[in-house]
Amino acid sequence: MDTTNIKSLPLKIFIVVIILVVIFFGLKGFLVTVWLSNASPTTYAVYGEDSRIMKIIFLEKNNTVIWYNDPNTEFNEIILTHMRGTYGTHYFWRFWHIDGPGISFGYRMYPDGVKPVVMEMEVIQKFIFGKRESTFPKIGEKTYSVILFQDSTLEFQEMYFKKEPTSTLFLQELLSKLGS
Repeated sequence: MDTTNIKSLPLKIFIVVIILVVIFFGLKGFLVTVWLSNASPTTYAVYGEDSRIMKIIFLEKNNTVIWYNDPNTEFNEIILTHMRGTYGTHYFWRFWHIDGPGISFGYRMYPDGVKPVVMEMEVIQKFIFGKRESTFPKIGEKTYSVILFQDSTLEFQEMYFKKEPTSTLFLQELLSKLGS
């Protein structure tokens, strides 16, 4: 009986497994899914215990209105942004890879049901009411962040927003203040 073939069998299996893993991760990494906003406005909101409110309203053509209100200081800020993003690559279980500016090692574990999107946000217009510093970037400035989408929630900058019905009147009011 030839024992060299028996000893080399585990090595051959190990090499084949390594090659398959490299092919799986390599080929799957080439697939890119571009994020697109819904055709109808979709609103997500977070309500603070101190009465502050922040709403993100995704509009068609990847435009987004973000409204921040602090009734304690009588401060309101509204921005219109254009968002461009790509979904992360889902490998298995909760294991994802995200890629974008400022991300050096993009392999991450996310909770079940989450779809991460690496998002570029460019501020197009801005409206401020009140005597405070702006909480958002300047017009023309681009920022990058990871937004975690779920069925009825999203996580943006460590805040958890819940989906709620979109008020057309409220949206029209915000857009009129922006001059849109």
